[in-house]
Amino acid sequence: MKSFTPDFLTAFSMTAMFAFTVAWVMWALGKKYWQQGLSWAIASILLYGLSYTAYTLQILLELAQFHVISTLLINAAIATFTIGLYRFNQNTEWKRDLTILILPLGISIFLVIVYLPASLMQFNILQSGITILQNLYILILLLHMRSKIQGSGWVLIICAVIIQLITTSSLIFTQTTNNLELPLQASTWDILAIWTVCLMLFFKMMALSSGFLVMLRDRDVALEQGKARLDHLTQLPNRATLVRELEKIVQKSAQQGSILSVMVIDIDHFKKINDAYGHLQGDQVIQHIAKILKLNCRSTDIAARYGGEEFVFILPNTPLASAEIVANRIRKAVNETSLILSNNSELKVTISVGVHSSIPKIDSKWEPLVDAADTAMYVYS
Repeated sequence: MKSFTPDFLTAFSMTAMFAFTVAWVMWALGKKYWQQGLSWAIASILLYGLSYTAYTLQILLELAQFHVISTLLINAAIATFTIGLYRFNQNTEWKRDLTILILPLGISIFLVIVYLPASLMQFNILQSGITILQNLYILILLLHMRSKIQGSGWVLIICAVIIQLITTSSLIFTQTTNNLELPLQASTWDILAIWTVCLMLFFKMMALSSGFLVMLRDRDVALEQGKARLDHLTQLPNRATLVRELEKIVQKSAQQGSILSVMVIDIDHFKKINDAYGHLQGDQVIQHIAKILKLNCRSTDIAARYGGEEFVFILPNTPLASAEIVANRIRKAVNETSLILSNNSELKVTISVGVHSSIPKIDSKWEPLVDAADTAMYVYS
């Protein structure tokens, strides 16, 4: 049996040191994400480190109290990481977060009172069950978050959770006794199971920490890419984005044989507005029109700033009659709204709208569609 017996003191102490190192690396690499859940993720890794330190002290000093402390710290570490995921998802509910933290700790303390010191084995089995439930909760949370997460970080965290589920489940079937000298009394299966846990702890912490950092970085990159696709003044898609999307829609409409409507919108007398009120007030007018377009834009439509005071509105699967209704609704909304400028003066703005509808051909380009709508500009003005 001794040939199978690992040095648990070294294994757990090295794991604790690794956890503290990982926490420092996370802080060094991700300080700018501190308010986006990283602080909770680092706290989780530190709690894991403290837990493995308690395991080390249990083996070194042969005090059962450290075993209890370690299990409570693991519960707290998992709960803290769960809260970190909610913070990453920009979801803050303190009542829920306190429940996530306090409930498993409360149950664990109850188990300590009921089963220790009489039945360490029963305590360990039930405690492993709590850990499994906590990890299953994280797994469900991650699956719900999937649509909002970019990149591979999500996969790494899923792997870390699955690793912990597997290793914790294996401990349920080990014959843990009340004697702290487990390596001397455990079966070969017990020793291998616990040694596997020691090894997998390294992989789990690496996957958790790197996965969380990757999720934060990928979201940051996605946000920057999203900003590059938008017009900075109106936060509508810019011309480059419009062209890319319009090319796709034209080809899709041609393949499906569906009608596509294109609307061109121009702010009337915009140069006079700039000359009379200044360019900053002119920017307010552009933002005002953009806001109205957003309010009248369906999920399938695209409203974009084409350039200067001109906008383009794309309506897939929309016949001319329906597009005209939208055009008139937008014109009415603009006409009935007075814009209060930053100098407190009131300004009435009008727009001209042109609409063109057709079923594109396979080799159709986007430019003729916009030109046709531009030509029809004054029909609805």
